Amino acid sequence: MEYVLLAILAGVIELFLIFRTRYMFSRHPVLTTSALSMFLILLLAHILRCKGPTIIRYYVIVLFSVDLVLMMILLGYIFYVYYFLKKAKFEDADYLLVLGTSFITKRVPPVMQDRLDTTISVFHRLHDRPTIIVSGGHSSQLPITEASLMRDYLVEHGIPEEKIILENKSLNTIQNLEYSSILLNKNWRAKTVPRVTIITSEFHIPRTLQYLKNLGISVSYLPAKTMPIFRWPAMFREFTAIVWYYRYTVTSVIFIIVVLLLSAIQ
Repeated sequence: MEYVLLAILAGVIELFLIFRTRYMFSRHPVLTTSALSMFLILLLAHILRCKGPTIIRYYVIVLFSVDLVLMMILLGYIFYVYYFLKKAKFEDADYLLVLGTSFITKRVPPVMQDRLDTTISVFHRLHDRPTIIVSGGHSSQLPITEASLMRDYLVEHGIPEEKIILENKSLNTIQNLEYSSILLNKNWRAKTVPRVTIITSEFHIPRTLQYLKNLGISVSYLPAKTMPIFRWPAMFREFTAIVWYYRYTVTSVIFIIVVLLLSAIQ
């Protein structure tokens, strides 16, 4: 009976985590990851000492395997955010590619503003020479696109409109990169390979670089630092996007861990 009650308690905690982890992580990331680690340890202890019904053991093993894989992805993602943040370096560029983000009103949201302010700073450091590509389509009910909103902000802050190219068809990060590369190739007239620097938020860098690798595109990048109040919610959203993008691999790894644990306790 003790093991049944522990399994029910684990299930209740799991349901709580499903619905409240994003809220907790967005406000208390260190405390949340620590609590999740403790929960994993408790589940593992239950697996090792459980002598209850087989179905209970299987149930707890599945919970543990799912949480373990998701925790590893989350910690790995956080590590890479700060790794790429430290690795970033300023380089000369012919093009600055700014990736858009969703908005609700005609006012530039804080995350987008951070990216645009970084772009303005880099543009002036390069003596106003690069061409800026602003990338993003319709992400709200408003008739304007992310690209046009970013262009207007840049022009208002002194960037010549003729130095800006709009890519206003993309609806996600992969399309940002694909459609922008098409525009870049049409615009570039020299025989040499253009030097491109991608500017996006630090939390967005790992997924962007992975997409670039998949597309076979080699560019430099500069992260736009985001205020913590916006960074942690966005990081959790990025984490869920990564899990979804690699969902088949994630499912396979969970299955392998379940099989290994079941074999070990037989």
